[in-house]
Amino acid sequence: MSPTIAAHTMARLSVPALALALLAAPSYLPATEHGQVREQDQKQPLYLEADSAELDEAKALSVYTGNVFIKQGSMEVRGNQVTVHHDAENKPKHIMAVGAPAKYRQQMEGDEKEVEAEALRMEYDVAKDEITLIDRAVLFQDKDTFRSDRIVYDRAKGQVKAGASAKGKERVKIFIKNPAQR
Repeated sequence: MSPTIAAHTMARLSVPALALALLAAPSYLPATEHGQVREQDQKQPLYLEADSAELDEAKALSVYTGNVFIKQGSMEVRGNQVTVHHDAENKPKHIMAVGAPAKYRQQMEGDEKEVEAEALRMEYDVAKDEITLIDRAVLFQDKDTFRSDRIVYDRAKGQVKAGASAKGKERVKIFIKNPAQR
């Protein structure tokens, strides 16, 4: 089998694994004051585009490389590389997106504005239901901005930590726009 056919075959095999990963982790950010991640997004078809895809069943690993773009409903993820580590049942257990920066955006339920995040690396731990933005981490919600070298969102507990409390080394910088100016 030629390398091109093998890469194409691996891409077809690994897309369902990524689809499971994205359905297991439909949001990289906390909910807004209006609600959660749009439920209808999770029911939409998943679209994935990358320059290459590789599946290593022995290592339980799927790797998408080169201008990676993932879309499901209003949710979009962009990065240079997305890696999905699978458990013994081929379900995702850890997802990592890297870029310069990796970017995430999604419209939240009941909110017309999108929530956006970017970092050099984004990681999602399925078992902990925890999302970590690492290196030049920025979270945008409406006109508010939250910056640090590390931002951790524990979805199960509904807690956000940044800076030293998230094992970061930089101070946290928060800019909250006056509600009258929104």
